[in-house]
Amino acid sequence: MPTAPALVGRLAETFLGRRARVLRAAQIAPHFLEVEFHAQPPAGGWRPGHEVQVRATATEGRRYTVRTVEAADRITVLAVLHGDGPGARWLQNLRPGTETTLLAGRHVPLRVTGTRRLLIGDGSALGTLDAVASADPHAPTVLVEAPSDAVDQLRERWPRYRFLAALADDPGATIRSWLDESIRREELTGIDGVLLLGHAQSIQCQREALVGAGLLDRRAITTRPYWATGKVGL
Repeated sequence: MPTAPALVGRLAETFLGRRARVLRAAQIAPHFLEVEFHAQPPAGGWRPGHEVQVRATATEGRRYTVRTVEAADRITVLAVLHGDGPGARWLQNLRPGTETTLLAGRHVPLRVTGTRRLLIGDGSALGTLDAVASADPHAPTVLVEAPSDAVDQLRERWPRYRFLAALADDPGATIRSWLDESIRREELTGIDGVLLLGHAQSIQCQREALVGAGLLDRRAITTRPYWATGKVGL
């Protein structure tokens, strides 16, 4: 959730900016907005999992992930509306026809090890998790902690993924309970690669649980925090 002086933001737009127009903005479940853009491709073209940044305000940027690429210049982004942060306000103002600028360089894929993989995240990471899982020929296990009022609709759309209802005042708690129980029952034996995304403090606990149980070496776990308790909201 970067912040930078307005001048730096304008310079970033000069070098990395891609002209984009909103084609569709639809709420697919409570708190989840899917936006389709007609967007000028960056060097190397758009790829699922591509990270893009927007200037939510003159000094505040927010990062999102391309979930699907429909054509060379048509992409979809799935974002979570989390509280009243700058990104949520920017997203809620998008309408078909809205002109904006997406900042994107050449795609750098996430490093995910192994072939029997476990992908874990919260609602803020669902677009990234889906992009990674859809490209994985080994059908990874995908675990997502989402707001309780969105879980049923998300399960209908992604029946292969396991959605857990989040506790409003304790991010990561339901995933940690699932991990503890799965470790106790030895259900994760054989997992050789893990991707942990989303809430920073939860990621730390999840990694400690997996490493502490002797299931994985730290080098087999890829992490990327998207937000943290005590920081400015999404």
